[in-house]
Amino acid sequence: MSRRKMSVTQLTLLTSLSMMGAGIIMLPAKFAEIGAISMLSWIVTALASGAVAYVFAQCGMLSKKLGGLGGFAEYAFGEPGAFIVNYAYAISLVFGNIAISLAAVSYGLSWFHLPFSSVFACIGCVLLLWIASLLTFRSPYITGRITGIFVWALLLPLITLVVVGGFWFDPALYAANWNPHQIPTLDAVSSGISMTFWAFLGLESACANAESVENPEKNVPKAVICATLLTAFIYIATTNLTAGLVPNAVIPQSDAPFAVVYAALFGGTSGAVVSCLLWLGCAGSLVSWQFTMARVFASSAHAGFFPSIFGQLNKHDAAVKGLILLTGVQSLLCLPILSPSTFTIYEQFTDLAVVITLFAFVICMSGSFALAKAECTSPKRRETIHTIATAAIVMLLGSLYCLSFDTMKIGTVLVCLSWVYYGMLKGRLSASQ
Repeated sequence: MSRRKMSVTQLTLLTSLSMMGAGIIMLPAKFAEIGAISMLSWIVTALASGAVAYVFAQCGMLSKKLGGLGGFAEYAFGEPGAFIVNYAYAISLVFGNIAISLAAVSYGLSWFHLPFSSVFACIGCVLLLWIASLLTFRSPYITGRITGIFVWALLLPLITLVVVGGFWFDPALYAANWNPHQIPTLDAVSSGISMTFWAFLGLESACANAESVENPEKNVPKAVICATLLTAFIYIATTNLTAGLVPNAVIPQSDAPFAVVYAALFGGTSGAVVSCLLWLGCAGSLVSWQFTMARVFASSAHAGFFPSIFGQLNKHDAAVKGLILLTGVQSLLCLPILSPSTFTIYEQFTDLAVVITLFAFVICMSGSFALAKAECTSPKRRETIHTIATAAIVMLLGSLYCLSFDTMKIGTVLVCLSWVYYGMLKGRLSASQ
């Protein structure tokens, strides 16, 4: 295996860590605001994510075009479609990675027994973003090794909770936590959609990092399917257990919900240890996401979509200059964290990342029809891809409808800017020719 490429195991772990991280460790707090009834959101999200994962896996095996997600869309929409997908996905990563950093800071402050402060949170986010970026300045192989280590800091406390949590599970408490605020079922499901989709974002990172793995046609689909199944199991098991272990009212007041669960079961020391481990796991997730963000911008630059600085690679095959610029922009975007409503800012960043990513997913699913027709020789396989892609589109559009209107407005404006930028880009290229 090349020392500059990832193995399929490393890519699977990187993809799992991309999906987990901030998603899993902040979910209990969000769900507690609604009640355990928000678990119904998992039905929609799991079905949609499974459908998207299957289509991405098939597209990864069949596609002959470079550019990750944009390459899938190119079959149906040509260069403009590839550009819009890569642009949307790249912008979503800029915002989403800030949310991951904020989640890591929350657990870090809990570990050090420091009071949560918006100033500490802002400074911590900026520092973590820069540290994570620095850790990606070596080869993809080294990044894979780093994330392969960090993922266990995240998995160990979660797997432990799955294994032993059942001994303390209280069905009566779970029933009391089911719908404490008497929210209508459809409202509860729609309220949880944004966070459940946020939790599953990352299944596409294997496709986005296809150029960094050995034998991508074979290994990318394996990584997508295995990582999605592993993550779905851990999500559903841990969030359901939490609702039956601690009172619903306790969780929303905490910036480190899983630490509260462990402290309630095994004492304060265990809560501190879990805070430390989940902080490390979330920091590792941030490393994988910063790496993915740099690769997406680099591949787009190589295609001529973004300025060439994002595509300049060092001797270790790392897009250092572009990542330094992007991290600087992220540091500026961290300033709203200084506001008193820090958790609201976290939700706004996650919702914005979800909205923009879902736009990209819908375009990719639509492009899969042309991709399958062009590259798939089996009529049965082609029909299966068409059917599942159609179901995925329906569920993705339904999920978009459930999201916050204010977030939809901002996300739509940012996506529309892609058309403006692309028009200006093509105009400049035409003038130079």
